[in-house]
Amino acid sequence: MPRIARLAAATVLAASLISPALAQAAEKMLTVVTSPTSETQAMALVLSNQVAAKGWQVDLLLCGPAGDIALAEPPAEAMQTITPKGMTVRSLLEALMQKGATVEVCAIYLPNRDLAPEALMEGVGVAAPPAVADKMMDPETRLFTF
Repeated sequence: MPRIARLAAATVLAASLISPALAQAAEKMLTVVTSPTSETQAMALVLSNQVAAKGWQVDLLLCGPAGDIALAEPPAEAMQTITPKGMTVRSLLEALMQKGATVEVCAIYLPNRDLAPEALMEGVGVAAPPAVADKMMDPETRLFTF
């Protein structure tokens, strides 16, 4: 077998062995939302829902004003319709949770508003900074911020 043919065969073999590993290397997504605007929050949630629908594990971290959408009694902005699909930020958040996403507020969110965990909607937790740092450093996790 000519040298170039052997090299091509070796490359194909190596690619076939590596490709499945690369395809599975990042099946986790951490989305951090800090934006106070409904449109940005909605886009972050639309994209996170799309990724979750493809079978990836999605973790959502809501910090600052974005944490308000996870309150049991959310602000009016979270309930306003976002075009073109007629969804609300809250309904997008609920849909993401139904897909199995983990949703947490930043550890400093509640104390800085003098709120207790009971102020959050059911299913939303409070993030532990070491656990979030581990997710951020995990080479299998893709990190997105909005």
